[in-house]
Amino acid sequence: MSVMVGVVVGLTFTFGFENALALALRLGVPVWVAPLVAPAVDLAVVALLVAVRRLSARGASPATMRSARRLLVGASVVTLALNVAEPLVVG
Repeated sequence: MSVMVGVVVGLTFTFGFENALALALRLGVPVWVAPLVAPAVDLAVVALLVAVRRLSARGASPATMRSARRLLVGASVVTLALNVAEPLVVG
């Protein structure tokens, strides 16, 4: 299971990196900052996936799990927006 999650995350990271980089450059983000945007968001999603799994395995309270899942959904929405924005702008 963990290997499959790693493969999916790796492919998603590769796809998202190009889209987010192109969008950042189009928006005028400095060249040295633009390549850091997509990995920061993608790594946040990966860290939250691991955290939710670990919290669940250790019997965390429902309030804690709810907060972690909300943050995961928020980071996932940002990742989706970064991946979709550039193709939508280009047409």
